[in-house]
Amino acid sequence: MRISRLLLTALLLLALALMLVGCGGGSTTGTTSTPAAGGGGSTGGTTVTESGFAFDPPTLTVKVGDTVTFANKDSAPHNVKIDGKELGTQDPGKDVTWTAAKAGTYPYSCTIHPTMTGEIIVQ
Repeated sequence: MRISRLLLTALLLLALALMLVGCGGGSTTGTTSTPAAGGGGSTGGTTVTESGFAFDPPTLTVKVGDTVTFANKDSAPHNVKIDGKELGTQDPGKDVTWTAAKAGTYPYSCTIHPTMTGEIIVQ
């Protein structure tokens, strides 16, 4: 009976660890970008930190042509999806970028951890 409880506890801990890591499987892409439309534009940049399985800041305002870098400071991989595009799986310590192509409001999320959400307002 004691061995069964020990085995059950070990299996539960393993399942929990796998849930926290996510169901990735993609490769590290380093930096991915979506080109800005219309040329010109701003050269500003903003960083959104992925930490504690949340985006910080969750909402930000940028200008057309600005880049937004998503910096993974978590212990698990993330995959940002914005404007209908996945930016690629980013392992811990890796960044991906997105360029604001046109004005509008762009909700984004992590496809691996759907509770991670945010919004970029492009002016």
